[in-house]
Amino acid sequence: MMRSAALLFTASFFSIGFGLNFGSAAAQDALRIATPLIVPDFANPYQGLSLPATVATLAAFDPLVVVDGAGKPQPWLAESWSSPDGKVWTVKLREGIKFSNGAPLTSDAVVASVEHMHSDKGRTETVGSSLANIERAVAVSPLVAEVHLKKAEALFAFRMSQWKIPEPNDWRRQVEAGPERRGIGTGPYMLVGGSAARMSFATNPYAWNTPKTAKLDVIQLPDQPARMRGIAAGSVDMAMQIGASDREELESLKGQVLTRRGMRITYLSFITEAESNKASPVQNQKVRLALNYAVDRDKITGVLLEGLAKPSSQLLLPGAPGHVADLKSFPYDPAKARALLAEAGYPNGIKLTLRAGIVGADQGAIYQQVAQDMRAAGIALTIRPAALAEMTQMMFEGRFDADLFTNIARGLDALGDYRYRSCLGQTGNNKAYFCDAQTLDLIKKAQNSIDMADVDGLLQQVTRRENENPPGVYLWQESFMDGAGPRVASAPDYSSYYDFLPLHLISVKK
Repeated sequence: MMRSAALLFTASFFSIGFGLNFGSAAAQDALRIATPLIVPDFANPYQGLSLPATVATLAAFDPLVVVDGAGKPQPWLAESWSSPDGKVWTVKLREGIKFSNGAPLTSDAVVASVEHMHSDKGRTETVGSSLANIERAVAVSPLVAEVHLKKAEALFAFRMSQWKIPEPNDWRRQVEAGPERRGIGTGPYMLVGGSAARMSFATNPYAWNTPKTAKLDVIQLPDQPARMRGIAAGSVDMAMQIGASDREELESLKGQVLTRRGMRITYLSFITEAESNKASPVQNQKVRLALNYAVDRDKITGVLLEGLAKPSSQLLLPGAPGHVADLKSFPYDPAKARALLAEAGYPNGIKLTLRAGIVGADQGAIYQQVAQDMRAAGIALTIRPAALAEMTQMMFEGRFDADLFTNIARGLDALGDYRYRSCLGQTGNNKAYFCDAQTLDLIKKAQNSIDMADVDGLLQQVTRRENENPPGVYLWQESFMDGAGPRVASAPDYSSYYDFLPLHLISVKK
């Protein structure tokens, strides 16, 4: 194909011009992964929660637990965990695990980790903020720690998937060293050199999960076409977060698409709580329902996303407490959407503005398709793109200047998102963007329950209510696409976990 030839030509130029050709010797025993973003301080396991930004962090640090494809927490560094009351959790670590400097993993590392999360710096970091309910940790024995929470939390095991453990003595020495930290963890690799945009790792000699490929290079390439050009040039082996439109090119290069489970559900949030939006049509429940009938999710997921995503019927993933298995996604029905608008007092249609955080041409095409679908229902949607940093700041400051904005739900964190999309968020610095008072009592009861069955039942009631009074336009359950070049021999269990990659299992051809 002409496009393939152009891609190969550009790739050759790209590898020379940007110095991404690692040389034949390095290529033989290194797995080279291009990612759109590397967490600015990869060696700080308390920064950043999600892939692909954390791929370098996962190379060096292990979490206490991982969440499998059924949405269930599974042992990783922690062998087991239990709590009689949801407030004091006994966490038992695996025996015989060592950090990359040879120090043993013990309960003291858990205690030191909690101490850091309670420091001024730790409280401001992503993981410390997410685990703010931890009051203290106590070493009961070398391999057993008691984690005391401020209040009971039935879903604490899910949150432990965000908790990665550094070697405590090294961490204390280097806590102020910033990017110069070495990243001493229990992961399959350890850092041996590089820069903020390209990091080189070697096998951790003490790894409990010995990697099948001796070396790992993680390269930051923000531009999606550039990551694909790297595969075409042979300068990288894997390109994280590619688009469905890249599949044909990848297969022409004898590569393959790897589907990666994400914890996110993409939707368009209604902004009902901002003072500036009190006259917006989205204040009306029938308008909110109309917007959900006005989007052809099957076309978006089946055509634009090539079947690699599923239409979403709710903001929770299968397996998460509160997920309702028999809830169907809204069908595309522009006639019903028009009828609902007329019932709401808008027989001639409405005009709305969407603030959209768009990464790559594929996402831009999807939101243009959403706007086109809505036009058939009498809804004129103006899309105003914004940088992701601007979108994040807007959400957390409550500074909205639109009727809707692109958003994600953390589909396994059944209670965390309610800080923002319910009345719970209207205190302190948390700014709610949607509020349904009818669900608030159910959410509070779920927060205070320590019985998982009870939590599940309460949150299922919330989910069904959100189907009647949606907090946004449900779009799709996210599955991410990564590209594997022809040198990738095997990547078992690649899609077996949510937001976690077993990097030690990926092998390349010699």
